[in-house]
Amino acid sequence: MTHVPKPPPDRPLPPPMPPPAAAPAAAGLRVGAAALMLGALALLLAATVAFALVPLFGGAGSAWVAALAAALGVAVAGAPAIWLLLQRAAEMAPGAGRADAAHAPPAGMPHALFVTLAEREFARARRYGTGAALVLVDIDRYSRLCQARGAAAGTAVLAELLRRTAPTLRTADVLTHFGASQMAVFLVHADATGALDVAERIRERSEQMEVVFPETPQGLRLRVTVSAGVAHLRPAHLSLQAMIDDALDAVAAARAAGGNCVRAAPVDNLAAGRPGPFADRRSKTRPQPPRPPGGT
Repeated sequence: MTHVPKPPPDRPLPPPMPPPAAAPAAAGLRVGAAALMLGALALLLAATVAFALVPLFGGAGSAWVAALAAALGVAVAGAPAIWLLLQRAAEMAPGAGRADAAHAPPAGMPHALFVTLAEREFARARRYGTGAALVLVDIDRYSRLCQARGAAAGTAVLAELLRRTAPTLRTADVLTHFGASQMAVFLVHADATGALDVAERIRERSEQMEVVFPETPQGLRLRVTVSAGVAHLRPAHLSLQAMIDDALDAVAAARAAGGNCVRAAPVDNLAAGRPGPFADRRSKTRPQPPRPPGGT
């Protein structure tokens, strides 16, 4: 029986939603090869039928039969290839989003379904070496927000972050409400740099967004920041749970650094006080304190 990783115990799971369909690259290649073989067989069959029917018609009729058979063969051979190209283009188009991402309720897909899809893509990435990454995003000072404005305010902020993130993902990527203050994104065919770029864009988007909270008479606008942790698939990751653990450690390192930043696993360098090459993706200039009059 497959072990299903669970979020921290104080993180409630979101409500369920219908499962999406996935179209990985390896399956696309197999479909493409099958389409080419089918086209070749269709052309061979059309030519055979044309030659078999020639004696039934006169000289003029044989030409029409051959032309009709050739047209039929080309149509049968080209249709699967055109379908495959359109399918792959729709899959990789940024902003297209999966059906579960673009049209899902704010809570995203349930945790168990996320784990099922992520484990499948995790196994493919390990088998074919195509790369994958997990991004966990945690809202900074979420408990303080809920204490000051109520649990509905925290839910509204996370729902808006999910809503703004979903259309920016590719079709094959998987998005979920991972916990009370977290969301998770499993990135398919992603390298370390690409995963960090996705996490940084999410951080920037959250920093700029304003969430109108209608529960207050004045329509209070809420602003938040997030801490993001990135775990890129490594040989040490023998299971999806290992990636989740690394991503949680990276989120903890981002929170320990003050929040509003992105950290990448492994975090050994951070624990030793030596920032790694992708430790902090923010590029902010901190204001210098004013010098006292007459100071040097």
